[in-house]
Formats: sequence, C-alpha cells, structure tokens
Amino acid sequence: MFEPNEVLQVLSGRGALSAEGIEPVKVRYKLVIERRNGTVLAHGSVTGRHAALHPLWLTPDATLQLKDTRLLAVSLTDLIGDTAEFESTEPVAPG
Repeated sequence: MFEPNEVLQVLSGRGALSAEGIEPVKVRYKLVIERRNGTVLAHGSVTGRHAALHPLWLTPDATLQLKDTRLLAVSLTDLIGDTAEFESTEPVAPG
C-alpha cells in the first residue's frame, strides 16, 4: 500500500528547458518526484534568465532535460524573476 502523496525522489542539477520552436534554455532545477493517487508525477522549479524563460512560460508544453538525460514533459505554472515553477504534464518514470 502507498501513501496518497509519497515522495519518491528529490533531485537537483543543471539541465535544459525547451519547447517546439524555442531555443533550449540552460537552467538549474530542483524537483520532487512523488506518487499522487497511484500516478507518479513531478513538480519543482527551474532557474535561468528571465528573458529566456518568458517564452517558455507562455507555451503550454515544454520539456525539461535532466542531467541524467531523462526528459520530463512539463508546464511552467509561475514565473517570478529568474525562477519558474513547473508541474509535469505526463506520468514520470522514477529513476
């Protein structure tokens, strides 16, 4: 049996955030991978240049590449200065 919101992993590192038609942006990320109601999802924050993050914030679908080359489908939910919050838009395979 599992907890409703069981934290599986907490990761941080350097990666890249990209979206179709937008140049990849180098970012630092912090993310939490957790099980919510039986589905594994991620949420966290990325830090990069505001001017580079802004177009990605306006785009509903982006991809975060982690330092281990794993790709996460994400959506930026908030952008304040050089930091954006995100949530995964697809289930995540815990690594």
